[in-house]
Amino acid sequence: MRFRDYYGDPETMLRTQILAQKWLLENVRTDAHVITGPWVGAWTDFQNAFEAGSLGVDVVFPDDDIPWIGRGWVAAESDLRRLEAMDFVHSGLNARQAAYRKAMIAVADKYPVRFLGGEIFYPGANPALTHTSDGPFGVAGDLMGKTEIFLAAKERPDFVRELLRLVTDKLIAYLDFCWAEEKLPVPKDFAWTDDLAVSLSAETYRDVVLPSEKRLRFHFDGRASLHMCGRSDHLLEIFRDDLAIHELQGFGYEVDLDRIGRVMGGKVVLIGNVNPMLIHAGTPDQVREATRRVIEKLGPYRGLIVQDGNNIPPGSPLANINAMMEAAEAWGRP
Repeated sequence: MRFRDYYGDPETMLRTQILAQKWLLENVRTDAHVITGPWVGAWTDFQNAFEAGSLGVDVVFPDDDIPWIGRGWVAAESDLRRLEAMDFVHSGLNARQAAYRKAMIAVADKYPVRFLGGEIFYPGANPALTHTSDGPFGVAGDLMGKTEIFLAAKERPDFVRELLRLVTDKLIAYLDFCWAEEKLPVPKDFAWTDDLAVSLSAETYRDVVLPSEKRLRFHFDGRASLHMCGRSDHLLEIFRDDLAIHELQGFGYEVDLDRIGRVMGGKVVLIGNVNPMLIHAGTPDQVREATRRVIEKLGPYRGLIVQDGNNIPPGSPLANINAMMEAAEAWGRP
């Protein structure tokens, strides 16, 4: 099957997700299902393209790769007004998400699942929309272009603040739609990311980005989970104090373990940070040793979940992936 087939047909997307999760459960060692039950759900999956692809950015679906986001288009005040008028909820890839969700529900009975001898259930019966976000700065970077938004944050900060305000309005409107459409529970838990912002200084992040991040985060009154790749050491206090996150998910392998322990240990659930390149090209012994180091540094604070930091490259040996679980079993128990 080609990538294009997966993104181009809702039933193919549903079937592929179920088979992929079956493979993961049978091949990748994890104890996540002990906590959460079987994670055999279905969702409208357009990767990190759905927000830009609903706000006027062209998205390409190659035969052999995940979606590619095209060039940004926001550069002038007139573009901000055009953006403000856009219907983010019912256009572009978000409109396709809603259509795919209905199509998955229509074929749900064709795809029954049983987990460990339990009751049969139908993952397509209530598929999730993508109710998360790449964050105000990340989406704004897609709309302007990555180089352009970094230059503008320095040279035209008021323009970027207004862009972030408009983007945040759109994100909140869409997330409210998801909660109503899926009948999601309250209090509202929320998980989001803003990887692009890791390259900003703490001063610029506070001045330009943080007000919009806080608007998005505190729109939700449940547990807050933030993901940020890369070396985010300089932003950790902001995440802990200003954004009051409960979880830092998949924090980057470049983050200093001593520093994150001092700032967040025992206060925030920490999920990470074994080097993905080591998982891809190293040996099981090297991965076990790297995982042991994470456990020894952060385990004493409690609230640590071992994971890659962040995103395992395609072609990584299963033995290396499973070495993380082996290390957790060997050194992660009190």
